[in-house]
Formats: sequence, C-alpha cells, structure tokens
Amino acid sequence: MRIHVLGIAAVCVAVCGLVTPSANAAERCAAFIAKPARAADAALVKRFAPGQIVTAADVGQVMVEGPWRLIWATPRNAERGVYFFRRGEDGGYQLVEAWGGVLAPDERKDAIKWAGEIKGGGPSLQLAGCFADALLAGD
Repeated sequence: MRIHVLGIAAVCVAVCGLVTPSANAAERCAAFIAKPARAADAALVKRFAPGQIVTAADVGQVMVEGPWRLIWATPRNAERGVYFFRRGEDGGYQLVEAWGGVLAPDERKDAIKWAGEIKGGGPSLQLAGCFADALLAGD
C-alpha cells in the first residue's frame, strides 16, 4: 500500500506541476549562469567566427565555469548557436567549438558526450549537462 501511495504522490508532483524538469535543471545550473558582457561577448564571437554578424543585442545566455565561457548568440546571418570558448594561460579566450541548432529530448546524452569530447578536453559533465538542458528548454 505504501508504494502505491508514493506512486500516486509522484504522479501528482509531475502532473500538478509542483516540480518540473526545467525547474530542477534551472536550480542545478544556476551556478553556471553569468551576467552576459553583451558587447564583449559579441566581439568575441565575431573575432573567432569570421563572417558571423553578431551585435550585443544578438547575445543571449552565458554560462561560465573555470576556463569555459559558453555564449548563446544568434548571428544575423546564421542560426542560433552556442559558442564554446576556453581561456588560455595568457588569459584570453579561444573559440574551441560551436553548436548550431536545436536538441531533441532523446539526444540529450549525445549532446553531453559531444561537449565532453571537445578537443583538448571539454567542460565538466555538470556544465555539459546544463548546456544540453538549456538547449532543451529553448534557451
């Protein structure tokens, strides 16, 4: 009987909207969210992604952890992307990889794996998960 009651409670939590996956992801990922330096972030994308027309208004969410800076930007001449920058020993950022497009829920694990395998060693598993969760949330 106890399992049945717990099962009903779990269904109610999910259906009643008391806890949503996006809320849990937002809480888990809050530590990575940084205030965008929109003009500087746009300049960074333009510098390392030649041909991309990006202004401060085109920069969205930014996630930061250690040497990593992930910038969501929608260039005027391309689809929205997430630009993975890594800070070097000289203190400057280098573009390491970019993700374009959307993510289907069943592709979450593949996106996390992709991020973790970025050349030279990708971001942490936690940051990679937050990247995937943000894509799934439509951020």
